[in-house]
Amino acid sequence: MVIDKSPVTYCVLHETLVDLDLAMEKRKVISENVTTAPDGKKLFTLTYNQVLQSFAVRNWNGRIYEKNNTMHSLDSNPLIQNDIKMGTWTAEYGHPIIEKGQNELARQMTIFPPNACNTINKYWVEGNLLMGECTTLAGGYGEMLRDRILTNYPAMASSRAIGGMDKNGKVLPGYTIVTFDTVIRPSHKEAYQVPNSERVNTFSAAPGNTMMESTYVVDVTKDPSFASFLLSESSSKQQIDILCEALGLDYSSLQIDGKNAKMQRITESSVDTVIIPLSTLINTSYYNIF
Repeated sequence: MVIDKSPVTYCVLHETLVDLDLAMEKRKVISENVTTAPDGKKLFTLTYNQVLQSFAVRNWNGRIYEKNNTMHSLDSNPLIQNDIKMGTWTAEYGHPIIEKGQNELARQMTIFPPNACNTINKYWVEGNLLMGECTTLAGGYGEMLRDRILTNYPAMASSRAIGGMDKNGKVLPGYTIVTFDTVIRPSHKEAYQVPNSERVNTFSAAPGNTMMESTYVVDVTKDPSFASFLLSESSSKQQIDILCEALGLDYSSLQIDGKNAKMQRITESSVDTVIIPLSTLINTSYYNIF
């Protein structure tokens, strides 16, 4: 007895890469909302105000920063000013760890990209405090920083600079500021994120290597090459050979017609066509895959 199973729909997928420049040129943002990416993640960052350091107060490390020296170090640094203009003045998550044999000065002056967590968009002075507006970066430590802020763990800043100080702990003029890293337990007791200053920035999901898909339905039972593939891969040729020998069928006349196989039986008086259900010729485990 042959059991008729429910029909299965087969589709062929066409995948075409989209030119990224063209996609971005023609792309229009329909709504500005938090967007769910294909992996289910929400694509957004946080912008918040941050105390970067204080002036004229001895910090936990025994150093005193004068406002004029610090502001001159920032305002006269062409690299920092260009980074702010480009929106790329970047902080690491934690101060650099100097590995054995590593050039300490070079590491201190370099922002290590995998450790990047936020940008410092601008800075200003409020009383004896140096303030900054910061934005978390998408991915990596930026997402970690963002999520911790959202769960009430404030961002904290600590300056990274190259310079010297006098015997009283005052930082000498002419020191070079690299950045203000995001740390735990900052050296300046005021260097914490301003409470409730954060705001969510939302983005549409970037297309990246986008793909366009189209589908059309195919009936594999009407495709002779597909059925022939099944016959050759099902290890049932020996079974067909036995059938041909027993019934006197001509194997070379085998044709696939829909769900049936057709072969000729040639005798002295006639040429007959024998129709055999394809499912009986093909190993069941193979036939049921498709």
